[in-house]
Amino acid sequence: MDLQLSRFILGLIGGAFSIAYAMGQFLNGPIIDSFGAKRAVLLGLILTSSLSLIFSYCSLPLLLMIVWCLNGYAQSLGWPSVVKIISNWFRSGRWRVGGTFGSCFLVGNMIAWPLLGYVAANYGWRAAFSLPPILLILIAAIFYLGVEESPRDTERNEIVSMRFKFRRIMSSRNLISASLAYVMIQIVRGGFTLWIPAYLFESWNLPLDMVGYAAAAIPIGGILGSATLTFILDRIEESKRRLTVSLLTLSLGLTIILIRGLSPDNIQAGIMLLFLLGLTLYTPHIIISTVIPMEYGCSYGVASVAGFIDGMGYVGSTFANPFVGWILDIYGWDGAIIFWLTSSLLASLLIGLLYRDAATENLN
Repeated sequence: MDLQLSRFILGLIGGAFSIAYAMGQFLNGPIIDSFGAKRAVLLGLILTSSLSLIFSYCSLPLLLMIVWCLNGYAQSLGWPSVVKIISNWFRSGRWRVGGTFGSCFLVGNMIAWPLLGYVAANYGWRAAFSLPPILLILIAAIFYLGVEESPRDTERNEIVSMRFKFRRIMSSRNLISASLAYVMIQIVRGGFTLWIPAYLFESWNLPLDMVGYAAAAIPIGGILGSATLTFILDRIEESKRRLTVSLLTLSLGLTIILIRGLSPDNIQAGIMLLFLLGLTLYTPHIIISTVIPMEYGCSYGVASVAGFIDGMGYVGSTFANPFVGWILDIYGWDGAIIFWLTSSLLASLLIGLLYRDAATENLN
């Protein structure tokens, strides 16, 4: 980056995005449940494209932080809205549907990382932020013309009946356990999303234009893993689902250790480990952020639960992004790996607590 910003400052900018996104999730979830999801998605797409374009022209650290913070709030309009729309249209097979749909953002990562890596290497980082807004406006138009919020015979009843009950969500042991587990997973996810290009560049000695191609193995693993495993989980007993999700999260910690211990010369094995990282990281991530809101939707509001869980996760990112930047400045990559490993182990424990007493609550 030609601005010569420290990793701590970059972490603060990422943290500003995360806290704005988290607050937006908490605020927008109940609003979306009451007033509709389609309009929220359209507004979010327009605001995000505008703010990304503005960001590409900024240079002062404070201005970069402010604009990226506003972008975080704009993007928070998206996730609760689309989870609600999917829940409106699909009343059965929610693990399969949620797992497949929940990987949509990974498809974006898979395309964006190598493409934007090429753009940044050849045209500079500003171009990587000024070109995507054109695509976002096109997507907004397609979404407006091609997507209905819900089947016509249920749309009115769903919008009228939804009420955000914050106290009820806070009193649910399962939702609290799910939210805390998601915080830990989001710390790992946010850390690797933000820092994996730098790690591959510094530790694996990859050229900048190759970093994006190697990093794309992570979302590919997440896409294939979430779509395949949730299809299987949708057909097995509830207790086996719980055990599988907990073991997947436990395997995430082992994968992190293997990635750090890998020789930089063994690039093929490294890409396989990045694929495995995506599978063990994103499958539990997608289940918690997509399937659980759909299951609890009738009792708490789909968008409200999705916003609460995702908001809690980004509170974790707000803390983690600048903290990992500080760890890297002081202790290097070994310190960051230990931090991510600890977070993954805590997530596995919390998921175990979540599923231990799941039968005590009425899902749907």
